[in-house]
This record gives sequence, C-alpha cells and structure tokens, in this order.
Amino acid sequence: MYDLLVLGALLEHDRSGYKLCKVLENALVPRRKISNGVMYPLLDKLAAADDIVFLAATENSRGKRLAHLTPTGKAHLHAMLLAPVPMDAKRESIYRFKFKGMAAETPVVQSQILNDYKNAVLTDLQSYQRIYVHVERKVAAAGSNQDSIDWGLRTLSLQIAESEAKIKWSNQQLEKVQQAIAAHGGITNND
Repeated sequence: MYDLLVLGALLEHDRSGYKLCKVLENALVPRRKISNGVMYPLLDKLAAADDIVFLAATENSRGKRLAHLTPTGKAHLHAMLLAPVPMDAKRESIYRFKFKGMAAETPVVQSQILNDYKNAVLTDLQSYQRIYVHVERKVAAAGSNQDSIDWGLRTLSLQIAESEAKIKWSNQQLEKVQQAIAAHGGITNND
C-alpha cells in the first residue's frame, strides 16, 4: 500500500527517505509516525523492482541519496491507480494515496478514481443514515441507556457530516476534471 504513495510523491520531484516518511505520515488516515525501519526496506524493494533509482543529492547532501522515479515505476504507479480499492480499513488511506499520484493520469482516469471514491463514500453515508434512523427510533423507548444512545447518535452525526464533506469534495474535483475533459478531450494530463 505504501508503495502507491511513495511512487506518487516521486512524480513531483526526487525525495530523500526522510522526506518520503513525512509525506507518508501526513497522508495516512489516521495520521501516524513512519519509522526508518518501514521506509528504507520499502525503498529497497522499489529499487529492486526498478521502480526507483537512487541519485546522489547535490545540495548540502552529506552523502544523502534521493529516490528518483523510473519509467518502470511510472508504469507500476499507473497500474496501482487503476486497481480496485478493497472496502476495508485501509480504503481511505489508499484513496488519498491515489489522489497524490493522479497528476500523471488523464482526466478520464482521474474521473474514474474520483467516482469510485465517491461511490464508496455514498455507500458509507447511506449505511450511517439508516443506522441513525434506527437508533433515533430507539431513543423514545430508551430507559437508562438514554445517554449511551444520545452519544451513539452524536457519533453517527459526525460520520454523516464527514461523508457529506467527502462527497462535496469529490463533486468539486469531478467538476474540475470534467472541465479538463471538455477542454482536452480526456487525452492530455491534467497539470
């Protein structure tokens, strides 16, 4: 999963392992620290697969190496962007990783990824809304569990609001991508 984000981050420019750790930490949902023990074996694996090569840093390097994306790595990134995302606990992180790597894709591919994400979030939203209605009906019949049910409703409200915000964001991005498709016929990259 992390290779998707690392390759996507290298589309922008070459990066050190330290910088890639920071990119990965900030993209994960929920946010968490990535150790060198995770990052450097991943970079070694990507280098062994010819997805990246290491270049010597030129400025203030002190022996620092920078990871550089190869044509093989770009092809691997493209394949991962097109791959379906499992509906599991890593789904949100995977989509955020995909968003980071979409700059090299055509607007048509970008649109497909955004629509897949939006549909997954819509499924969540519909589920949260059904549960909310069910729990709300229980409020009237609640005895001593009133506080527990109330907090359940509050939590569901948060999940509904998050889902609605993600759908709104998806629609905004889809609109931008559709404008690019109209302007370029979906053939060129959306820079």
